[in-house]
Amino acid sequence: MKKLLLLVCAAVMSLSASAQAGDKAVGTQLVFGSEINSIGVGVKGQYNFTDQIRGEASFDYFLKNKGWSMWDINANAHYLFDVADKFKVYPLAGIGYTHVSYSQDYSALVPGAEVSASNGRISVNLGGGAEYALTNNLNLNAELKYQIISNYNQLVLGVGVAYKF
Repeated sequence: MKKLLLLVCAAVMSLSASAQAGDKAVGTQLVFGSEINSIGVGVKGQYNFTDQIRGEASFDYFLKNKGWSMWDINANAHYLFDVADKFKVYPLAGIGYTHVSYSQDYSALVPGAEVSASNGRISVNLGGGAEYALTNNLNLNAELKYQIISNYNQLVLGVGVAYKF
């Protein structure tokens, strides 16, 4: 699963210099989750409904850390502001589904002892980001979003690249 996800991430890139209605993009990103305290990889797809309003669907997988692992699926909306010729900033809002699991093997202490649990919850995403157009079809981006989840909130930092087609 990890090799397939890394292969997909390596094959996909994302965003553009001048967004126009109907533009589409795919991308990959490195993410860090504050609550799980782990890095991860993600893929995303974007569609510009207007010159300023963009929708984005994404999937992030956080690497296992101290028995904890997590993945999430998100649907966010961006409102793009042109700050400079090749530079845009945007606020974001959206919803998501986050799945957290814990698994730890204690066989060294007690033969056959293992603890595991998992839980999935709906989240609300609020944040913002910035992107810089390297070329007409290739953008670098950075994003900071706060995931509000019942009994579990997290700040997620993402840095990625996107390819517009």
